Amino acid sequence: MAHCPRPDVERLRHRLNTVVVAIAGQFLPLVAFYWMRFLPPLRPFDFHVPAPSPWVLLTCAGGLLIPFVLPRSYFMPRAFERGGFYRSLGVRVFRVFATDGDLINRRLRRLDPGYRVVREKRALEEHIEGTILNERWHTSWLLLGIITATSAVVTHQYRWAVVITAFNVAFNFYPVLHQRYKRARIRRSISDDRNVGRSKPVEGQ
Repeated sequence: MAHCPRPDVERLRHRLNTVVVAIAGQFLPLVAFYWMRFLPPLRPFDFHVPAPSPWVLLTCAGGLLIPFVLPRSYFMPRAFERGGFYRSLGVRVFRVFATDGDLINRRLRRLDPGYRVVREKRALEEHIEGTILNERWHTSWLLLGIITATSAVVTHQYRWAVVITAFNVAFNFYPVLHQRYKRARIRRSISDDRNVGRSKPVEGQ
């Protein structure tokens, strides 16, 4: 029988996740502030960088839609992703501070030792779908960050390029890796279950 989470634990989970999302969400206002300076009504008096041409902006905007039309097969973990690949890139460290990450799960399990994000087959399927949707969004924002940082470099705004790249790596690049890492671990866990003929909870969920 699946363990039913306590309402107070679920409320705390949503609050803690909201704090993480609010911190990570500062990437978008930063990028918006960068581009708003090109608008004539908002252009600072000492800012003389010409605005990009409309066709460049439209092309870049179209590129941001690419993650949403990628086939589902793109999001399926490859063989090399199921080993230590993501751990070698520091994803386990990132996972400590992520939404539904190690810090949040430890806090919740002090209140409810049986707490799990993924509790049953239906929840597992929903969790996988959620990781794919999250990866699509973070990939789109990652492209936005790359485009913005490239614009900053081309126009010699190097401080902007450094800051935007740092935010982009922390709040988009690693979240993309994290979503793929979670699916790779789930696939590996399911494969192990089939080999031994039993089921077990996915570590860290």
